[in-house]
Amino acid sequence: MITRFGHIWAHRKVMATLVRRDLRVRYARSVLGYLWTLIDPLAMALVYWFVFGVIYHTRSLSSSQGVPFVLFLVAGLLPWNWFNAAINESARALYSERLLVRSTNIPRELWVIRLVISKGIEFLMSLPILLAFMAYFRWGQSAEAIRIHPEKFLYWIPATLLLFLLCSGIGLVMAPVTALVDDFVRLVRIGLRMLFYLTPIVYSTEILSERAPWAQHLQQLNPLTGINDMYRQVFLTNVTPDWHAWIAACIVTPIWVIVGMWIFRKLEPAVLKEI
Repeated sequence: MITRFGHIWAHRKVMATLVRRDLRVRYARSVLGYLWTLIDPLAMALVYWFVFGVIYHTRSLSSSQGVPFVLFLVAGLLPWNWFNAAINESARALYSERLLVRSTNIPRELWVIRLVISKGIEFLMSLPILLAFMAYFRWGQSAEAIRIHPEKFLYWIPATLLLFLLCSGIGLVMAPVTALVDDFVRLVRIGLRMLFYLTPIVYSTEILSERAPWAQHLQQLNPLTGINDMYRQVFLTNVTPDWHAWIAACIVTPIWVIVGMWIFRKLEPAVLKEI
């Protein structure tokens, strides 16, 4: 496996070229270009805020952690968008590029990892939305002023790295399986819809511990729980990090990478025959 990683690293320039190609193709015929990276997650955040924060009046879901609901929501939704887009597109990574996958001799894991990186760049480009909300609720004319902890921005580094590894590990499982079993794509979509509500994005872990304490420990095994908590710590005051979720994320994520590399290597010959 170490040899496999070394082979991938040796082709990093090829991967950079593929990432640039993906980004150029995505915005090639777009009038707004980069702005879509901001508009898309912002529109989704406003929809969820209206449904859960206005219609169902679930502001109390995050008020126990002392932040406005919309800020709490955006901080969880942006990482989820990266995860969701990366897994959805990674599932079709090998089949959609089957001609190049068969005809080139580069490590075929690159076709998955390059999608994760391109979606990660879009995630980084969308972070100004979160920063803007943080600035508004800190210094704007808001009755719900929050406190920013600049030193906790350092938490974003391991959170981003873990999210990248998690997307890569799961993507390396999804890509070959989907190339062999087309129906698996539908299962992936169903699973992602379920996972969205099983991840503390539109609600806090505190309310889960109050209403379904039996489920809290299960949710902490979801690596996205710890990753989201790392991003939110910047504006959370007097809230202890969910160390159990953080530790689980640091353990489960590398396991996904190892399992993903192993499954990809085992299924690669069958995939090349199928596509």
